[in-house]
Amino acid sequence: MISTLLAAALAVGSSHSFAAPPNEGEELARWAESRDERMQWWRDARFGMFVHWGLYSPAGGFWDGKRYEQHYAEWIQNWASVPSAEYARQMKPLFQPDVGFAEKWADLAKEAGMRYAVMTSKHHDGFTLFNSTQPYSLGNSVAGGTNISPAGRDVAREFADAMRARGLRAGFYYSLLDWQHPDAYEMALPGYPKDGHARDHERYKAYVRGHVTELLSNYGPLSTIWFDYSDASRQGEAWGAAQLMSDMRAWQPQILVNNRLFNGLENKNGDYGTPEKYVPPTGLPGMDWEVNHTLNESYGFSAHDVGWKDTKSVVRLLCDIVSKGGNLLLNIGPDAHGRVPEAAQKTLRGVGAWMKVNNEAIYGTTASPFTRLSWGRATQKPGVLYLMVFDWPADGVLWLPIRNEIKSVDVLGSDAKCSFTGGKLGDQAAVMLPLPVDPACTVVRVRYEGALDPLPFSVHPSADGTLLLLPHDATLEGPSLKVEQVGVIGDVKYNIGYWLDPAASATWPIAGQRAGKYRVVAELACKSESAGARVSLDCGGSRVDFTVEGTGGWQDYREFELGVLDVPVGSQSVSLRAASKPGEAVVNVRAIRLVPVR
Repeated sequence: MISTLLAAALAVGSSHSFAAPPNEGEELARWAESRDERMQWWRDARFGMFVHWGLYSPAGGFWDGKRYEQHYAEWIQNWASVPSAEYARQMKPLFQPDVGFAEKWADLAKEAGMRYAVMTSKHHDGFTLFNSTQPYSLGNSVAGGTNISPAGRDVAREFADAMRARGLRAGFYYSLLDWQHPDAYEMALPGYPKDGHARDHERYKAYVRGHVTELLSNYGPLSTIWFDYSDASRQGEAWGAAQLMSDMRAWQPQILVNNRLFNGLENKNGDYGTPEKYVPPTGLPGMDWEVNHTLNESYGFSAHDVGWKDTKSVVRLLCDIVSKGGNLLLNIGPDAHGRVPEAAQKTLRGVGAWMKVNNEAIYGTTASPFTRLSWGRATQKPGVLYLMVFDWPADGVLWLPIRNEIKSVDVLGSDAKCSFTGGKLGDQAAVMLPLPVDPACTVVRVRYEGALDPLPFSVHPSADGTLLLLPHDATLEGPSLKVEQVGVIGDVKYNIGYWLDPAASATWPIAGQRAGKYRVVAELACKSESAGARVSLDCGGSRVDFTVEGTGGWQDYREFELGVLDVPVGSQSVSLRAASKPGEAVVNVRAIRLVPVR
């Protein structure tokens, strides 16, 4: 039975009779007060399942026989410029979930080692996988109604119940965009012609609030509401964010909310940030964050997207994210029947096999104490380091930059013995390893004495001896010079930029390299009109000078062979400096490689 409070909320869901909403700043502060307690399970879990499923699933990346190459398949209505009425007419009869689909998802998530799951309750097309009683959802002149569960079923409830029955926490994605509601904001709408009518945004906000209230009250305890999305012109109050967050606290005080009621995937509002299909190089210090990523390229089911990630790729992605303090929410895109593609199942089962052996290096761990490791990643618990070795050292010696005395070393999933030296004389420790256990990632567990005392960061050579100098590893000095982030959603790249003052410089510490000659190879970009700056790279008394060439624009990168450096053995620094700047800036730098000359 619908409670009196819910009935009241739904009664006003299509009117303008809401009381004044809570204050946004005060509401965000209330959420922050309880964040640590609410977030503890999430910080321990580290790995979850994302599910994109809806009326786009029967299309599978095709429309009327035409294949649409664009990512993502859940945007097929946009790619094919299909009006909502026609989209509903063709797709509704084809959306036929199998009985028991949710139990199969939950079994797969549990086998993969996932601890929580989030499913799309409404995507941008506006159709609802939960049985909404909002008047527009029950029936409308645009698409007939938004509810798409088969008669007598509620697939959102089936999902939530199945996940919880297997010990996973269940949450819902909810799109703030709506391509069919006549009062939704006209932003990011599909390619078909707009009708130009005046939109009543307050009515749409009430509709959203009614939907969220139904999710909170009808589907048991939820882990999160995962909102999507905002931009600079539509965020916060444009969605009634303070009221939604107040409702969430009232209905489910332990629930989590992501940051997409507000603009920017890395904004600090809500409980956790949501970088999409990219891993921030140094994590997001000072906040919780979760990368949502895909097993192929599409979130929704695509019959022609067969670029599946294998087990090794996903294991390393998970290790990379967790080592930087984040969570991985990994997407599956089931078909119209709720069936997960076999290739996706195979990968997830492979990840599950790895997790059975190595899960203690994932669950309940915190970020690596090391800025970067040349051979892999690391996580930690009190008194324990988990070394996630991607590139097995040819000589079997793993160098570990800590000063602590080591108590023991072992390899998860192996009885082989490991020996070790150093770690207590101010130098890095050496761990002598047996053969690797898993080609995806072998985890070495190191127990040590006392409070962890890592050595200062230095760039170490990779297995082939190359020193890779990246933007986030540099110490930048001088006004304006900074690390730029360019692009969003999978296309994120970083560079040293805004080099407006030639007196600025970038310096990288290096260690562990062999003495000898190194080719200098750099990825550089310079607006053609600003070319001509004189720049030098020096290390230990050896120097390479070069003149910056124009590449077209500040983000048009080319690879340049700049010369040869004679690099000494032992700890050194590599510095990039400018002698002149004829244009608006010196140069943009994406990466520099020092490649040993054989």
